[in-house]
Amino acid sequence: MKINLRENIEALQQGEMLLQHLSDLAYTQPAPPVFQSAIGTHIRHNLDHYACFLNGLESGCIDYAARQRDTRLEQDRVYAIAEMSKLRERLEKLAETPDDACLLVERDVGPGQASSSAKRELEFLLSHTTHHYALVAVICRLHGFSVGNEFGVAASTLRHCATQLAECAP
Repeated sequence: MKINLRENIEALQQGEMLLQHLSDLAYTQPAPPVFQSAIGTHIRHNLDHYACFLNGLESGCIDYAARQRDTRLEQDRVYAIAEMSKLRERLEKLAETPDDACLLVERDVGPGQASSSAKRELEFLLSHTTHHYALVAVICRLHGFSVGNEFGVAASTLRHCATQLAECAP
């Protein structure tokens, strides 16, 4: 779990760094006609998932549908940075949690729960975060803000590109 945990912590740090460089307007402004959602919407969505995971670890059951959906996270960039930092700190404290800690995850479709583990859920969170960061990167670019070539690119893709002799575009 330590590798997955480290990558999730790094993803949250990456998000914090981005938000520190964005203007409040860029954070809250959608980019129509491509996106009706703003950067803040995607950040809030990701933070909701991390909070559900961390709360579910405590109870033994994760329910990603029971998100807080705190609109302040969408509208207040500084507040979002602070909450992202708190979630990252909570993740950092999980270093001693066993990889195979059994968890239940509420199903999105239909009643019931599925069996999972902390390691598997961290893999999901990283993939989910990367997916939304890719959308955030597009919105940033539509607003004229450069995020670099690595933001919103899967860690496995970055590792693959680093091992290639020829230039590899993510």
